[in-house]
Amino acid sequence: MPKNHDQISTALELLTQGMAPYVEQKLKATFGDSWMQTATGSFRDGRERALVDGRFDWDAHSLLTIMWDQWNPVFRTELSHAERSLVSELREYRNRWAHQQEFDFDDTYRILDSVRRLLQSADACNVETIKRRKQEFLEQHVAETVNAEIQKTAFDRTKWWVIAIYGLCCAAVTYHMMTTTQPGTTALVSFVILIFVYLMYHQFKMDPPLVFGPHECTHCRRIIYRRQCPYCEPARVSSNAAPTA
Repeated sequence: MPKNHDQISTALELLTQGMAPYVEQKLKATFGDSWMQTATGSFRDGRERALVDGRFDWDAHSLLTIMWDQWNPVFRTELSHAERSLVSELREYRNRWAHQQEFDFDDTYRILDSVRRLLQSADACNVETIKRRKQEFLEQHVAETVNAEIQKTAFDRTKWWVIAIYGLCCAAVTYHMMTTTQPGTTALVSFVILIFVYLMYHQFKMDPPLVFGPHECTHCRRIIYRRQCPYCEPARVSSNAAPTA
């Protein structure tokens, strides 16, 4: 979940960076000097939007809220109903993200694609960036899925070998003990069989360990042995700042 949450944070930041100039331009063209007052009026609680150096402080929440509220007078003539649906969808996802809800791969990939579609509809300058992130996210998911399946197949193969060895050992020990006519042999044989049955059952129910074998990082192309790349993870942490909630 944290990895998906970070992907969504970056996607919302790219959405703000790419769409804010477009939205601001359309608001100015429609409302003139009163565009900022109109934009602030889109918030039902009447809150004031902070200004930074005399400019409107855009974030994903304000961007999507204003686009939805001012759709008919500002955006309807240039954007289609499909883009309006994307705005509604991204508003819902953004609220879930702000409340720290969990996102699976399907949700995260859908958000990246929806952001890409909305940015592309406005000919934003960072469309290629979100395309690249979406592709990298998909490649990483596929690589992890394939690697996990390989690990699971190898684990299952080993598991059945261990169960077979337990079975052979149980049969050999049981046969040896049954050929001896010592007192209490039957009880001891039953005890030994129960132990081996428990060991075989425990081995059968054992899940593969969450270990990621050697694979290539989709970013730096180095061979790594765990989910997060230790070479490029620090760089991502320092370069990706989460957008304002």
